[in-house]
Amino acid sequence: MEPRLPPLEHPGAPPPRTGRALALILLGGTAARLLLAAVVPLGNDEAYYVDWARHLQAGYLDHPPAVAWLIALPLRLAGSSALSVRLPALLLQLLTMVLAASLARARGGERAALLLTVALQAAPVFSVGAALITPDAPLALAWVGTLWALQRALDRDGRWALAAGAFLGLGALSKLTAGLLGLAVLAALAGTPDGRRLLARPWPWLGALLAAAIGSPMLLWNAARGWPSFAFQASHGLGGGGVSLGRLLASTGAQLGYVSPVLLGVTAVAAYRALRGRGDALRAALAFSALPVAAFFTLAAAFTPGALPHWPAPGWLSALLCAALPGAAIPERWWRRALWVGLGELSVGLFVLLVLLAVPFPATLSLLGRTVPVRRGPLDDLLGWGEGAAAARAVAGDARLATSHWIALGQLGFYDRRSPAYLGERRSGPSLYDPDPLAAGEPLLLVTVDGLGPQRDRMEERLGPLEPAGAFTARQGERPVRTYRFWWWRGPARPRP
Repeated sequence: MEPRLPPLEHPGAPPPRTGRALALILLGGTAARLLLAAVVPLGNDEAYYVDWARHLQAGYLDHPPAVAWLIALPLRLAGSSALSVRLPALLLQLLTMVLAASLARARGGERAALLLTVALQAAPVFSVGAALITPDAPLALAWVGTLWALQRALDRDGRWALAAGAFLGLGALSKLTAGLLGLAVLAALAGTPDGRRLLARPWPWLGALLAAAIGSPMLLWNAARGWPSFAFQASHGLGGGGVSLGRLLASTGAQLGYVSPVLLGVTAVAAYRALRGRGDALRAALAFSALPVAAFFTLAAAFTPGALPHWPAPGWLSALLCAALPGAAIPERWWRRALWVGLGELSVGLFVLLVLLAVPFPATLSLLGRTVPVRRGPLDDLLGWGEGAAAARAVAGDARLATSHWIALGQLGFYDRRSPAYLGERRSGPSLYDPDPLAAGEPLLLVTVDGLGPQRDRMEERLGPLEPAGAFTARQGERPVRTYRFWWWRGPARPRP
């Protein structure tokens, strides 16, 4: 039997009793994410941000500082565990969904709020993805919070524009993508009658000043160092040597999985209609921050191998809001299909993930009567780091560990509960907050990982002789996952070329 959505009512009509349903959906989703956060090993990016949190700055090479600031307190209070590190992301996502439901209710009534809340649970990038601590967690809150406060500034009191500015400032401290939302809001206000009426008052301009003030630590940090975050993102997101149709198709396919195919189609249609019609300032802000943002980052994948499929997620967040509000004209049968497919995809994905975590992936598979060795399992990127860190610490004693790659830096540091020295060839986060780890001249145990970063020969070209100190292979059952090699560096610091 298919679920029936309550009829769409005018926002001013007496609301049906859906508050309990909303609370159950929100708390149920949060409980599921809490379980995932506790049992899934920390991802490579997450572990890297933990190292940032041990060296608090107003900015970092890769991103603004909010993710490190969020991790720092639970890391100090609760120690290095996946759940403690991810707890801020869980709380931020709960608040994000509450604000999104509030915005939907203000313009579309209880049905819109319920519809949007279920849709956010059905889209893997906003449900499962929210269990991870990344810059996208505070960015999502800032993105929705800005639009939520904008609605109040337009419909209630212009002073809510100050709150919109505060949220936008939080976005600037989270991820540089927030600048696109600022442009979308400005264009919406300038291009609509109710937006221009709001611009005629001082509150939006004071809100803009507040956003700049909140984001100023990151801006000043960058200005003092030659704008490294902006240069890094420009090279990471736009450099790549030619157009690749394969990368574009791969990014598009990944987004179909991240958002869910039918749900992405429904939201894309709603966002396109909003972009063509626009109407009032809020609808225009949603339209300008939906498909244009999603299309920009989707097309970026054609130009650079560094583009990642979750980059367009803020655009799809605005598109979901467009789809849930009155005027989207999405037939109820398509909403039902979108939610069923999304929730089904999510359920299957979670089941497979938990099975892979519980059951070791086999070392061999039998295919058509032949035994085929399995070189890599689907979760190998997350496995074996704790064992490798323990083996390295057993060799190092009290000496500091060192690594040649940012992934090893984060993962080994997380499980060792202290920051390794970064000796890699490529510029990375520690290049700015720990720029010369060799200066003290103290012995370091360099840990190289097979297949990850420069190995002994290239490291000796820069560091001088390295003494072999053994090796360790982490395994999942009988299958090798990762091999670590240990080298003592005992020489005086050498200037880097």
